Amino acid sequence: MRKLFSVIAVLLGGFAMQLQAQSMREAFLKAPEELFPLLTDLCRADLIDYFDAGMTARVTNKLDGVTVLESLDDDFMQIATTRSSSVQVKMLPCADDTLFCVVRSVKAEVADSRIDFYDSNWNKLQVDGRFAYPAISDFFISDAEKYIGLCDMYLVSLTLNADDCTMVAEYTMPAYMNDGDAEKVLPLLRRIVYRWNGKRFVIV
Repeated sequence: MRKLFSVIAVLLGGFAMQLQAQSMREAFLKAPEELFPLLTDLCRADLIDYFDAGMTARVTNKLDGVTVLESLDDDFMQIATTRSSSVQVKMLPCADDTLFCVVRSVKAEVADSRIDFYDSNWNKLQVDGRFAYPAISDFFISDAEKYIGLCDMYLVSLTLNADDCTMVAEYTMPAYMNDGDAEKVLPLLRRIVYRWNGKRFVIV
């Protein structure tokens, strides 16, 4: 009888978690204004409606520019907030909650990204302990000491994967180097792949 009650409790618990779970569509509508300051509530709803209708999900934002919802599924979204900025949001599983991982990127000639984490109620969490930004030397396959002096800016692009809980980091500063220095450095660089292990992003 105790086993039966245990099974029922597990099933009911799982059912309750399903009821509490929110889709990315709901999360986008509830996200704090600081994440999408250029979008009104109506614009967010319109973007979802256009996307679900198979139309180009494009609206005029508060600066009279164009914002485009490029990707949206159950646990991931990508939005081009302006021509030179974008936001990716990924829902990540953890032991007692669902976390929102938010990567905001700005692109002039090259992309530079920042990452933040939020709980399921959009309360901001500490990045420390969940992700550690790589050092410039981490991107070098070899000869880091020889060429690290050429890398005088920390510009790193972070890209979340829509299909799984991985993320790619790339060092983008060489795009600002002169052709000669870039030719020396680029062959020595690698992309760093991270995987979410339920608590933090770790290098694969």
